[in-house]
Amino acid sequence: MQIHIQLDEPAWRMVGQRKLSVLVDAETPTVADVIGELGKQFAGVDTELRGQTGDFIPYSLFLNDNSVRWAEIERTRVQNGDRLRVILPIAGG
Repeated sequence: MQIHIQLDEPAWRMVGQRKLSVLVDAETPTVADVIGELGKQFAGVDTELRGQTGDFIPYSLFLNDNSVRWAEIERTRVQNGDRLRVILPIAGG
């Protein structure tokens, strides 16, 4: 299953591109699976997105333009062709 990802400032700098796709091989894939696959491909990305300590999560997630709370990523399912956008709301333009 292919999921399209758009990374905004500053997360995209960790992978070297703003837009990419990941393949998720899970029976019932979720946003957590997508983040996990991104972390496998690019070391440190999942830690950065979740926050250094795990207590503070600065990034916001949007699945097909719908906000996804971090507390819900394990239960939020994705489908082939979905778009996940990762933004840091305080990064500016």
